[in-house]
Amino acid sequence: NEIYLEMPKFVLPLHECDTLYKKWLYVLNNIEIMERLPKELNNQIFRKLKSIVEVERMTPDQRLEYELSLSVERDLSAALDTSFEDGMEKGLKEGIEKGKAEGLCQVAANLKRMGMDIATIVNSTGLSKEVILSL
Repeated sequence: NEIYLEMPKFVLPLHECDTLYKKWLYVLNNIEIMERLPKELNNQIFRKLKSIVEVERMTPDQRLEYELSLSVERDLSAALDTSFEDGMEKGLKEGIEKGKAEGLCQVAANLKRMGMDIATIVNSTGLSKEVILSL
Protein backbone atom coordinates (compact mmCIF):
# COMPACT_ATOMS: atom_id res chain seq x y z
CA ASN A 1 0.00 0.00 0.00
CA GLU A 2 1.14 3.47 -0.79
CA ILE A 3 -0.22 6.69 0.54
CA TYR A 4 0.28 9.94 -1.30
CA LEU A 5 0.00 13.10 0.70
CA GLU A 6 -0.06 16.59 -0.68
CA MET A 7 1.49 18.70 2.04
CA PRO A 8 -0.63 21.82 1.46
CA LYS A 9 -3.70 19.69 2.15
CA PHE A 10 -2.36 18.64 5.56
CA VAL A 11 -4.07 21.18 7.78
CA LEU A 12 -4.32 19.32 11.07
CA PRO A 13 -3.47 21.63 14.00
CA LEU A 14 -0.60 20.62 16.24
CA HIS A 15 -2.78 19.86 19.27
CA GLU A 16 -4.59 17.21 17.19
CA CYS A 17 -1.38 15.51 16.05
CA ASP A 18 -1.47 12.51 18.35
CA THR A 19 1.16 10.32 16.66
CA LEU A 20 4.80 10.88 15.81
CA TYR A 21 3.93 10.46 12.12
CA LYS A 22 1.35 13.27 12.26
CA LYS A 23 3.78 15.47 14.18
CA TRP A 24 6.41 14.91 11.46
CA LEU A 25 3.90 15.88 8.79
CA TYR A 26 2.98 18.97 10.78
CA VAL A 27 6.63 19.99 11.12
CA LEU A 28 7.37 19.39 7.45
CA ASN A 29 4.37 21.48 6.48
CA ASN A 30 5.25 24.22 9.01
CA ILE A 31 9.05 24.17 9.02
CA GLU A 32 9.22 27.82 10.10
CA ILE A 33 8.06 26.77 13.60
CA MET A 34 11.48 25.20 14.18
CA GLU A 35 12.76 28.60 15.35
CA ARG A 36 10.44 28.46 18.35
CA LEU A 37 9.91 24.77 19.01
CA PRO A 38 6.46 24.22 20.60
CA LYS A 39 6.34 22.20 23.81
CA GLU A 40 4.38 19.42 22.03
CA LEU A 41 7.46 18.89 19.86
CA ASN A 42 10.01 19.17 22.63
CA ASN A 43 11.52 15.71 22.40
CA GLN A 44 14.92 14.55 21.24
CA ILE A 45 14.13 13.93 17.59
CA PHE A 46 12.58 17.36 17.01
CA ARG A 47 15.35 19.12 18.95
CA LYS A 48 17.85 17.37 16.65
CA LEU A 49 15.83 18.47 13.62
CA LYS A 50 15.83 22.03 14.98
CA SER A 51 19.63 22.03 15.26
CA ILE A 52 19.91 20.70 11.69
CA VAL A 53 17.58 23.42 10.43
CA GLU A 54 19.59 26.07 12.28
CA VAL A 55 22.82 24.87 10.67
CA GLU A 56 21.24 24.74 7.23
CA ARG A 57 20.02 28.35 7.57
CA MET A 58 23.52 29.68 8.30
CA THR A 59 25.39 31.84 5.84
CA PRO A 60 28.56 30.29 4.36
CA ASP A 61 30.73 32.36 6.75
CA GLN A 62 28.65 31.37 9.78
CA ARG A 63 28.76 27.74 8.64
CA LEU A 64 32.56 27.81 8.35
CA GLU A 65 32.85 29.39 11.79
CA TYR A 66 30.48 26.76 13.21
CA GLU A 67 32.40 23.86 11.63
CA LEU A 68 35.70 25.25 12.95
CA SER A 69 34.28 25.56 16.47
CA LEU A 70 33.03 21.96 16.28
CA SER A 71 36.48 20.85 15.17
CA VAL A 72 38.13 22.64 18.08
CA GLU A 73 35.59 21.16 20.51
CA ARG A 74 36.14 17.63 19.18
CA ASP A 75 39.93 18.01 19.36
CA LEU A 76 39.73 19.28 22.94
CA SER A 77 37.40 16.46 23.93
CA ALA A 78 39.73 13.86 22.38
CA ALA A 79 42.74 15.38 24.16
CA LEU A 80 40.90 15.35 27.50
CA ASP A 81 39.82 11.73 27.00
CA THR A 82 43.39 10.71 26.19
CA SER A 83 44.77 12.63 29.18
CA PHE A 84 42.19 11.04 31.47
CA GLU A 85 43.02 7.53 30.23
CA ASP A 86 46.76 8.19 30.59
CA GLY A 87 46.25 9.56 34.09
CA MET A 88 44.14 6.57 35.11
CA GLU A 89 46.79 4.17 33.80
CA LYS A 90 49.59 6.03 35.58
CA GLY A 91 47.58 6.28 38.81
CA LEU A 92 46.75 2.58 38.73
CA LYS A 93 50.41 1.67 38.19
CA GLU A 94 51.52 3.94 41.06
CA GLY A 95 48.79 2.53 43.30
CA ILE A 96 49.87 -1.04 42.64
CA GLU A 97 53.51 -0.19 43.36
CA LYS A 98 52.58 1.61 46.58
CA GLY A 99 50.38 -1.31 47.65
CA LYS A 100 53.20 -3.77 47.07
CA ALA A 101 55.63 -1.62 49.08
CA GLU A 102 53.15 -1.30 51.96
CA GLY A 103 52.51 -5.05 51.87
CA LEU A 104 56.24 -5.81 52.06
CA CYS A 105 56.64 -3.41 55.00
CA GLN A 106 53.74 -5.07 56.80
CA VAL A 107 55.20 -8.55 56.25
CA ALA A 108 58.64 -7.33 57.40
CA ALA A 109 57.10 -5.77 60.54
CA ASN A 110 55.26 -9.02 61.32
CA LEU A 111 58.44 -11.09 60.83
CA LYS A 112 60.41 -8.65 63.02
CA ARG A 113 57.72 -8.88 65.72
CA MET A 114 57.96 -12.69 65.59
CA GLY A 115 61.68 -12.37 66.34
CA MET A 116 63.07 -13.36 62.96
CA ASP A 117 66.67 -12.40 62.17
CA ILE A 118 67.00 -9.00 60.39
CA ALA A 119 69.29 -10.46 57.70
CA THR A 120 66.66 -13.11 56.86
CA ILE A 121 63.95 -10.43 56.64
CA VAL A 122 66.19 -8.35 54.32
CA ASN A 123 66.77 -11.40 52.08
CA SER A 124 63.07 -12.37 52.12
CA THR A 125 61.53 -8.97 51.43
CA GLY A 126 64.24 -7.11 49.53
CA LEU A 127 63.84 -4.15 51.89
CA SER A 128 66.90 -2.39 53.25
CA LYS A 129 68.13 -3.02 56.75
CA GLU A 130 67.41 0.62 57.67
CA VAL A 131 63.76 0.34 56.60
CA ILE A 132 63.29 -2.89 58.57
CA LEU A 133 64.88 -1.39 61.68
CA SER A 134 62.58 1.65 61.45
CA LEU A 135 59.46 -0.57 61.46
